Amino acid sequence: MVRTIAFSMRAMPSFFNADPGLSRTKLERLFWLDAAKAYGMFLVYYGHFVERISDLQGFVVGTAAFSQYKFIYAFHMPLFFMLSGFVYRHKEQKFSSFLSHRLLTRILPAIFFNLVAIGVQFVLAGGGASFYERYQDTNVLLDILSGYPFGNFVTWFLVCLFTVELLNYISYPILKNNLWKRAGLSVLASVAGYYLGLSQAAMSELPLQGFNTWYVNEALIGLSFYQMGFILKQSGFVDLLQRSFYRYIGLGISLMATLMLFDLNQGPFIGDRQLVLMAAVSHGNLFLFEITAIAGALLVLCVALSTPSKQPLTFIGQNTLTLLGLNFFFAGFAKPIIDKLGLSVFDSGWAVFLFCTALTLLSFAASIPVIQLLDRFLPQLIGKPRVKGPLLPPLLRS
Repeated sequence: MVRTIAFSMRAMPSFFNADPGLSRTKLERLFWLDAAKAYGMFLVYYGHFVERISDLQGFVVGTAAFSQYKFIYAFHMPLFFMLSGFVYRHKEQKFSSFLSHRLLTRILPAIFFNLVAIGVQFVLAGGGASFYERYQDTNVLLDILSGYPFGNFVTWFLVCLFTVELLNYISYPILKNNLWKRAGLSVLASVAGYYLGLSQAAMSELPLQGFNTWYVNEALIGLSFYQMGFILKQSGFVDLLQRSFYRYIGLGISLMATLMLFDLNQGPFIGDRQLVLMAAVSHGNLFLFEITAIAGALLVLCVALSTPSKQPLTFIGQNTLTLLGLNFFFAGFAKPIIDKLGLSVFDSGWAVFLFCTALTLLSFAASIPVIQLLDRFLPQLIGKPRVKGPLLPPLLRS
């Protein structure tokens, strides 16, 4: 146990100071944050596998796969924005310092995983004409300029989070740590992002991708949840949930609320899928989207708070950025297996659950050596710019 605590403290200095006088509460909070991130990443992988089943079934509303797909997507990405806001601490620094740090910890990993994805696609495609047509220099350049993931779409979150943090930095002189002002910004950002999303077609003629350049549109929604995460921390609400009585009350209420609310959101959605897709700026009913996302995020937090500290969860929670980048390479594994099993197998919700859970856990297991190799040889490219590695020097000085 002591070794696990020491390892966690060294690996996550941005969350808490590695102080020998850390209280038991702070250590527990470190574990539950790891657990919450691990559960969130489980939902990302699971969600992409269940999406593939639903895709092959034609995204038919009411099927077991679609219901699970809609349930997960109702809150799993808001959860990550809230967790990011929870760990936010203002640091007095010049804009150039802030920008360089965020570019190296958000955008550089996104570019790295996109380039790796392109390399894998090149090998799999054998350098065919379709590959060269998609990855012309002009196409890739325009994607980079607009902040669009050009090879690994899962990394959209890193680009969006970069913009969220940039907006939060710009707004700090007005907001400071005033919770009422931050709550007001959360509401305004949510409403603005929502209605801009509904107006995408009208803005399609704007340069690059209009308001969705660097995911500005969805970053407003992300900023709303980011502020909620900060408020949860500063208000002491999460500290309250650490008491077992309130934790289990919160667990029961958030579970019932999420199950009752997620399917009530019937749109209007953008595109042909009748569910929340933040990457596609599709939210449905604003109120139902927000309240379900909050309930689902709180559900994960309560589960994490109720979970005993386990090293596998700590490992996954500390490596969510790398796992996010690697998810692209596992997403396609489901189809050939589904083709062999037959779609009729997945009429059962339990079959969907067992299949997607098994693939998710196998993907995590297969990712472990890759994570260890990247962390050993290229830590600077996976969000650790201050680390000195055998291949690259530190990209950022303390």
